[in-house]
Amino acid sequence: MRNILAVVLLISVWTLTAQERQSATQIHPGQVWNDANGHPINAHGGGILFHGGIYYWYGTHKIEGLSEKTFADGGIHCYASTDLLSWTDQGMVLSIEKDDQRSDLAFGCNFDRPKVVYNAKTKKFVAFFKLYLTGKGSETGYVGVALSDSPSGPFSYSHKFLGADSPNGSGDYAMFQEENGDLYHLTVRKPDKAFVVGKMRKDYLLPEKAYELCQGVTAKTEAPAIVKRNGVYHLVASGSTGWDPNPARYFTSKSLTGPWTFQGNPCEGVNPDNGLGKEKTYGGQSTFILPVAGRREAYIVLFDINKPENPYDSRSIWLPVTIKENKFLISWMDGWDMSFFGE
Repeated sequence: MRNILAVVLLISVWTLTAQERQSATQIHPGQVWNDANGHPINAHGGGILFHGGIYYWYGTHKIEGLSEKTFADGGIHCYASTDLLSWTDQGMVLSIEKDDQRSDLAFGCNFDRPKVVYNAKTKKFVAFFKLYLTGKGSETGYVGVALSDSPSGPFSYSHKFLGADSPNGSGDYAMFQEENGDLYHLTVRKPDKAFVVGKMRKDYLLPEKAYELCQGVTAKTEAPAIVKRNGVYHLVASGSTGWDPNPARYFTSKSLTGPWTFQGNPCEGVNPDNGLGKEKTYGGQSTFILPVAGRREAYIVLFDINKPENPYDSRSIWLPVTIKENKFLISWMDGWDMSFFGE
């Protein structure tokens, strides 16, 4: 099945027009990014899973014509690629329940920042997402869980849990999977906004034990994205200013619980479309750090430009990482490709 999908993805690239092929040879941060069918990619606040030689991009599907004030979230949309440039639409892999107001996923819920990991023990693909229930506001934040036998879905909703050992749950989060398969939930705790980490059970469905404070990570740290390099964890995140952008925060540590060392703002340069630089993270907010398969020292940081009045038109910023003195540096580039990382 995986080989068939890989062939389909390659054919989709070959059948693009010359103009589409040219645009698919570079990543253009902050610009409209079309899929292989010429439609804007609709996957916001998401992350990437590399499985079976294919990248799967999962994000929140935003409903055209709705604003965040009227709840624009429609579920998880998935795209697949073999080269990180041309993406084939895999459709909605988990949808909001429009006709069942008793469901946790009833229309009107806030459904954000989906991440998918593969559990080699259970052979299940596990999707996580930040979930605020319909009509309940944002005081209590759940983590939603859905399961699938395939990376391209469909996913079946399983349950929700309150993370961070708090009756109010948690907010923005990252899932980090160690080389041995252990999975960790790193999140901002409600309501005090401390940053904490909890280990998940072997089946990934629920936290296994008590959460611990990430010593050294500043309170009110949101939008975490994490990767491990040479035994050191690198955490890129943001402050807490609602939908408005703020300076990126960058921390490193040899342990998930810390001590974490604040390394300042890793960004430099200016987004020419909006004139925003490092002081506003180009108008974006971090969502994920992607290690590029088959390339040494190759990492891409994903940001979202949030447009709360028209989230359907929100844009993605993908920028490569330069490693300088064992620290991450993220520089604005109008266009770039994988040759940035060398051969």
